[in-house]
Amino acid sequence: MSELFHTGRFYSRVVQEVQRLINEDVILTDQDGIIVASSDPSRMNDFHEGALLAMQTKQNMFMTEELTSTLKGVRKGVVLPIIIEEKPIGCIGITGEPKVVQPFAMLVQKVAELFVQDSIIQANEERQARELEFFVFDWINSKEVTKSLLERSRFFSIHMSKYERVLVLKNNLSTLQFSYKDINLLHKVWDQDGDTLFIRWGQDKLLMLLTDKFNQNILQQKLVNFIRDMEKTLKIEMVVGVGQVTSYEQLYLSFEQADRACEAASNEKPIVFEEELRFDILQQALDDVTKNNFIKRTIEPLKSEVILLQTLTSWFRNDMSNQVTAKELHIHKNTLLYRLKRIEELTGLKTSKIHHLVILYIGYRFLSE
Repeated sequence: MSELFHTGRFYSRVVQEVQRLINEDVILTDQDGIIVASSDPSRMNDFHEGALLAMQTKQNMFMTEELTSTLKGVRKGVVLPIIIEEKPIGCIGITGEPKVVQPFAMLVQKVAELFVQDSIIQANEERQARELEFFVFDWINSKEVTKSLLERSRFFSIHMSKYERVLVLKNNLSTLQFSYKDINLLHKVWDQDGDTLFIRWGQDKLLMLLTDKFNQNILQQKLVNFIRDMEKTLKIEMVVGVGQVTSYEQLYLSFEQADRACEAASNEKPIVFEEELRFDILQQALDDVTKNNFIKRTIEPLKSEVILLQTLTSWFRNDMSNQVTAKELHIHKNTLLYRLKRIEELTGLKTSKIHHLVILYIGYRFLSE
């Protein structure tokens, strides 16, 4: 068979597909007559001479009692060559009395051939999708649009100059490898007749390359609907980072922005436009060592003080309103003031001084990360 199908998984799927039709033992051989899948594991890797003869003659053959004694590896039943584009690529065998299995022979042969043909089409589509992914990967990682890129774009019938924005979609809950069928489905959900490109990016991300027809308000609402539809169709929750509009020659800038925005997105805020980022830019620009050093010099003493950290979280969340914070925590205002005073003593940072307050907040955000 084609190299695309030299896997035990594919062979087993063919046998399973046939077994849905009949309640008999089934084998599948390769082009050399070697059994590569079988409902009877003891026959695996055996040579089946009847299958080889059936492929050579391109004819179905019934394995009679007489043939079982003269042909190697044969049991009573029928062997059916799988012929694709007039070429035998394997053989299906059904074990049983020839008269009993004969009525199923043509149906089984047709189902096996259709299954293989569908698998070939799917494999070709996957290959084409990967080639498109390689093209976009080179485009995104190129600082200039070369003649080679332009020539490759024509092969895919892509007008590069139409694309000016990148979106990065990420599945936060699990690692999911999108299939070609998934990509096709997403394209239909988004805009069946549009030019948007969907590109797999690693194990859990997708890229969307957009043309210039979406303004921010329309794009925001379209993404809200798209995420909702993805949850329904694929049962996954996605977050989206949206890069800014650039020229197609500098699409890498929009990608970098979208990737940053995607890292800042969450289930609470699943859609983030890069131009909305503020503190997140600082967070992503600093490495973990720098942030940990900052924590040690500021808010480290609070790490073991659960009540004080909860208080600080509520206080910042409520825009440092003592009244609202005390109400949220169900404590007296004086208790809140005592806790804030204790935070000042442990950190050496005064909440009444703007410089100290900024440092305390940054340390808190780094710690919360």
